[in-house]
Amino acid sequence: MPKKKLGKHIIIANIIIFIVIMSVGGVSIFLSWNIQHNGYKIKEISEHIVIVDEIHINAYRLVLFMHHALIDPSPIYSREIIALISSIEAMTKKYKAEEESELYSASEATTQVGLVDLILKDIDGLKELPSVFGEFTKTGKLDKDKVIGLEEYAYHIESISKDINKIHFVKIAKFQDDSIRYMWIVLGLYTGFSVIGGFSIYLGHRIISRNIINPIKELSSATLEFSEGDFSKRVHTGSRTEIGMLYKSFNEMAEKLQEHSDFLKKFNEELERKVKERTFELQEANEQLQRTQDALITAEKIAAIGEIATGVAHEIRNPLNSLSVNIQGLLRDIKGTCGEDKCRFYEITNLIQYELKRANDILDNFVSFAKFPEPKFMDNDINQIIREVAAIISPEAEKSKAAIDLSLSDSIPVFKFDRPQIKEVLMNLFQNALHAMPEGGILKIATSIRGHSAVIDVSDTGMGIPEKNLNKVFMPFFSTRDKGLGLGLAIVKRIVEGHRGRITCSSKTGEGTLFEITLPTGNG
Repeated sequence: MPKKKLGKHIIIANIIIFIVIMSVGGVSIFLSWNIQHNGYKIKEISEHIVIVDEIHINAYRLVLFMHHALIDPSPIYSREIIALISSIEAMTKKYKAEEESELYSASEATTQVGLVDLILKDIDGLKELPSVFGEFTKTGKLDKDKVIGLEEYAYHIESISKDINKIHFVKIAKFQDDSIRYMWIVLGLYTGFSVIGGFSIYLGHRIISRNIINPIKELSSATLEFSEGDFSKRVHTGSRTEIGMLYKSFNEMAEKLQEHSDFLKKFNEELERKVKERTFELQEANEQLQRTQDALITAEKIAAIGEIATGVAHEIRNPLNSLSVNIQGLLRDIKGTCGEDKCRFYEITNLIQYELKRANDILDNFVSFAKFPEPKFMDNDINQIIREVAAIISPEAEKSKAAIDLSLSDSIPVFKFDRPQIKEVLMNLFQNALHAMPEGGILKIATSIRGHSAVIDVSDTGMGIPEKNLNKVFMPFFSTRDKGLGLGLAIVKRIVEGHRGRITCSSKTGEGTLFEITLPTGNG
């Protein structure tokens, strides 16, 4: 059993955090309520200041009108004075009623209400002014000394109103100071709680990361490696909580799984080894059988073709030679009799001689294909051979309005191959490319090195080969030209394969054809 309960620790930490948050929140709410209360009080006192200020202004106006009345005794001023006295009295009583309804301390209530009572006494003194101005209205005489004496009451009202507002300003200042103090306390609590909270969060994160998150990550990583088949992973921790128990259980499970995995691995390796041995033996036997079978079939075909070629050449060449000799004699006779120009017999005889020569060439190609000699390997430079063949066909290319583009790599080493046979391959491919471009184009020959093989690319921009004929181009006796025997590319393939190489053909109708030859350099 674990010595420490991880869940219990988390619950205790959450309770402590909850208590602290509630305490700080409660204090903040209480202080915020006080700040709001002080705001309301400041608003009420501000309204009282406005009332007292109006009393002060009206008292000041009363003094002004009394001065005007002394200078110019007019019924207008007397009416204004009476109206101002009534207004001051009404506002003073209103203010007193509001002040008495407020819950102030005994000393504050005594001071402010006492000042208001003094204003009311001064107003009572000013009430003699209507009788003075009434006498003035009847007699036309104004008792200026009386008016000047009553003027002191108005000055006294002004003075008292200023004193009352001073008390109000003191109260506002007190409420402001209290509010500012409360705000600083709230700010201090917020700052302190933020710092302590941030540190607590950081500390809690470190503790949780070290004791929970990191162990779980390590366990998750180990589980992922398990899922990929690696059962050698073990996890270690000094935790005495449930995490430690989980690690212990994981390691025990890993031990058992690794034992089973090692057993299965050894069993599979032994089984795979035996299967590979048997498979390799079967493949080797099958390949040997296939090679032997192919060699026998090829040998039989070549032997049959060789016998046929020998017999045909022997039976046909003698009469062809006899015909050729007779035709040459006949040409001399016809030439001596009627000449070469406009002689129908001479043209027919000359055509017969051309066809005899063509038949003889066909026999030579057929015999060459049937009795193909083994290559004689000697060190040669493939790029030099390509330049020589390009120079040979250059006049034919100029005649066909075709350009020859050589792109030969200097990285190809000198290697062993049969110079005449490879030269024949290149000559055949170059001539085929020129025949495919009767209206001109580009014959491009490029060489490169690929691994331990030399690669020769022969491409043209001619008419191309139809897709249906691509798999037939290397077959004997297949040709798309009217006068072609169809042995050229077949001989090319035999030469390349005789050099343990490979040749491929790719083409698009209307775009051109590419032949790629790969010859081993013997460096692998």
